[in-house]
Amino acid sequence: MMASQDHQRGFTLVELMIGLVVLGVLAAVALPAFQDFRLVQRLKSIHAQVVTDMQFARSEAVTRNTILRITFRNNDTTTCYTLYTTDDPRNPCDCRRGAGLACQASASAPPIGTEVRTVVVPRSLSVTLSIISPAVPGFGFDPVTGGIVTIPKDTDPEPMDNFAILSSIADSSRTLRTTVGRSGRPTVCATSPNLGAEICPPPPPPASPSP
Repeated sequence: MMASQDHQRGFTLVELMIGLVVLGVLAAVALPAFQDFRLVQRLKSIHAQVVTDMQFARSEAVTRNTILRITFRNNDTTTCYTLYTTDDPRNPCDCRRGAGLACQASASAPPIGTEVRTVVVPRSLSVTLSIISPAVPGFGFDPVTGGIVTIPKDTDPEPMDNFAILSSIADSSRTLRTTVGRSGRPTVCATSPNLGAEICPPPPPPASPSP
């Protein structure tokens, strides 16, 4: 009686090639979706940091008993903002100098204020921060009321109605809008669904010209 033998069958070269082609097609389909998912998550993360820092700045103004200011800047390589205090609001700190140097014109220059926090977002991350209203680089939190005030040029701070910035994916309409009202509390809306916020209301229609 002959003993039975188990035969193991491997893959042929043709089968392996077909499998590699199928994997390549699946990767080509899935990779863009995965990259887009990562980009959206990055947008949410950076936006959440902005909102958290605004809330922190508001409470820190009370703790320090002084106006705590925040300014936003952009250049070809970065988009950034700085939280700081200063005795000379006509000379704001500039986050484009980098963390630790935002309140100094150079490493050897005396500071023009006290840098509390600087956040720099490289352009390579494809997320930008931009001001949409009003036409000023930033604002301050009043230590008494917690409300927002202008960063003056030569006068004492004056109340602002609101300040709004966009956290946007570059070359995309997907945007999270953060609006800080006069009370100093931020509200958030989105221009696209699936960003974890309510859809922003449409802008008001332009006023009709006078007859």
